[in-house]
Amino acid sequence: MTVFLLLYLCTDASRTDCQVIPLEHWAQPDGYARCVAAAKQLTKDLTAKNRQSNYFVCETQANP
Repeated sequence: MTVFLLLYLCTDASRTDCQVIPLEHWAQPDGYARCVAAAKQLTKDLTAKNRQSNYFVCETQANP
């Protein structure tokens, strides 16, 4: 399993019309936990205004 940390850059707080930017990926067994920890820290580091329209998502993808 590979886990991707994605940043959604949205035009406003409605979180519609977003651009997705892949930031990091992990292929280790603890990848999802590492991704969630990174997403929490990055979200915390955003300004309050940016937290309204930008957010981080951890997405898993099965390895072939």
